[in-house]
Amino acid sequence: MKKLVYSLSLIALLACEKEIDFEIPDPGKKAVIETRLQYGETINLYLSESVYSLSAENPAYRDDFEAYLYTSEPGSPFPFEVIENPDFGPEYIYQLNHSLNQGQNYRIVVRADGIPRASAEERLLEVVEIEDFNYNREDKEFTFRFRDDAATEDYYMVTINELGSDNLIFSTLDLNMEFFGYSDFFEDGEFDGRQFGFEAYLPDESFNGKSREVKVRLEQPTEAVFIELRLHHISKSYYRHELTKSAYETSDGFFSEPVQIFSNVENGYGIMATSASDIEKVQY
Repeated sequence: MKKLVYSLSLIALLACEKEIDFEIPDPGKKAVIETRLQYGETINLYLSESVYSLSAENPAYRDDFEAYLYTSEPGSPFPFEVIENPDFGPEYIYQLNHSLNQGQNYRIVVRADGIPRASAEERLLEVVEIEDFNYNREDKEFTFRFRDDAATEDYYMVTINELGSDNLIFSTLDLNMEFFGYSDFFEDGEFDGRQFGFEAYLPDESFNGKSREVKVRLEQPTEAVFIELRLHHISKSYYRHELTKSAYETSDGFFSEPVQIFSNVENGYGIMATSASDIEKVQY
């Protein structure tokens, strides 16, 4: 009798199903902004034009955007210059060689024919200095400390680079450090709970206002004579964008919860992130 009641209930539920037509609205074409303002570096701005999510078109890279950097300095706003990109990726780079000041707010405004004006604003953070630095050449292990500011919510990123160039794979046993963009690494069979990746992120939730030790180990051999360890003090927008982008890229598609990639662009899409870095150079 129980089986019969269950079967009748299931049939009733199935009979109540109804298909609903839902049309995803087209928001129209908008500017897509991607830039990371780094203290001491030239500003590279990547711009494209969005397309409707159900369209077969690809996002369009254009050389006719007008882009400006707004600051509190005389002469603001400062125009970006468009140049052809000789490397892989977008066809054009919008570039501005302008000295950026720590602790200052910056705003980028972008406009082009046929799309609304878009803008993003962010503060350039201060450099957080590396302290008590040590590099063990035999084990390829770096150990250092830094002090967090108790008055602010802070986020950090650690990388190891060939001198001024590509990031190298490294590892850590520190479970509070997060690798977003890399998960698999196969070596000599060692497994001690290490995480591996190119970029390790560290929010200050567990050490706000305190001195924090970091220990990482280089895992990728290189022919470079010198390598660099970098401690990047990154904006919250930078962290949230990378976190949500990783969640989107590693989702299981149809069976996963939808992921909205974080954007701080007003009337457009993308990210304006900022960072300031302290660097220690060592002989590999």
